[in-house]
Amino acid sequence: MYLLITVLNNEELLNDLITGWLDIGITGATVIESTDSLQLISHHIPIFAGFRSLTSGGMPHNKTVFTIIRDKEVVDQAIACLEALCSETGKPFQGIYVVAPALSFGRLGRREKPEERQRHMEKKIGRRLKEHPPEG
Repeated sequence: MYLLITVLNNEELLNDLITGWLDIGITGATVIESTDSLQLISHHIPIFAGFRSLTSGGMPHNKTVFTIIRDKEVVDQAIACLEALCSETGKPFQGIYVVAPALSFGRLGRREKPEERQRHMEKKIGRRLKEHPPEG
C-alpha cells in the first residue's frame, strides 16, 4: 500500500484531477485547503513582508490531496494523470507530489460489503464506477 500526497498550487486543476483519478478507480481521496509557507509569513510576519514581491502578492490557497492506493500500477496511473494535467497548463510550479509506503490502513465505523461501498460511492458522485473495488 502507498500513501500519495499531492499539493496543487493551481486550484483550477482539482476537479479534473479528481475526475481523472475516479476513472482509474481512486475514490477515497481527501482534499484539504493549505497555504504555502512563504505566502503565510509574507502576510503575517512584518519583517518578511518583502517576500510578497517574490510571490503573486495575494494569499492563494493550495489544495492538498491525499489517498491510500493498494497497487503500484494504480499509483503510476495516478501520477501520470497528475503530471499530464499540470503539463497541459504550460505553467511552471503547479505543485508537488510524494509517494510513501503505508504500513497500515483501516476503515472506521460499520463494515460494508464491497458492493455496498461501490453503490454508496456511485450515489455520492452521481455516476457508475468501474467494476473493481474502490481504492483509497
